[in-house]
Amino acid sequence: MRRFTATSLGHEHELTVRELDDAPGRFALTIDGRERIVDARTLEPGVYSLLVDGAAYLVEIDGRSPDLTVHVRDQSIAVSLLDARRKLLAQAAARAGAAGADGPQVVRSPMPGKVVKILVKAGDSVRAGAGVVVVEAMKMENELRAPRDGTVKKILVAEGQAVESGEELAQIE
Repeated sequence: MRRFTATSLGHEHELTVRELDDAPGRFALTIDGRERIVDARTLEPGVYSLLVDGAAYLVEIDGRSPDLTVHVRDQSIAVSLLDARRKLLAQAAARAGAAGADGPQVVRSPMPGKVVKILVKAGDSVRAGAGVVVVEAMKMENELRAPRDGTVKKILVAEGQAVESGEELAQIE
């Protein structure tokens, strides 16, 4: 089962998707506690045929997660889709950014893992949201981002290094 948070038209919705064993392409989709059975078929990359509660839908999806545009019938809807892990990372980044934007900011690992890539070096200028370090946790790569505009003061880890939850990875001034 996979958990997501979808934000669209100013509203946030909790989703879970569970693949059913009875047939390929059948899912139990729960949106804000209401479950529906969905039959899904990929027609071509980004284009899907969905059968939901007896109604058929042709759905086109443009973009890459988290920022998607979903086209259904005559509507195009912007959707931000975060899996549960990415939502936790975004919340951790928001907390770090709110902790005092005037002084140096620290990029911390939100969970134990391994540094797989360092995207910047000391002295580099970065914009808020720019990737700084990639940490692999639970077989997923997580790009940790700069909490604010600034200059990279220090990189405190090396590629291949194991890190703990909350460990400082980089400092941004």
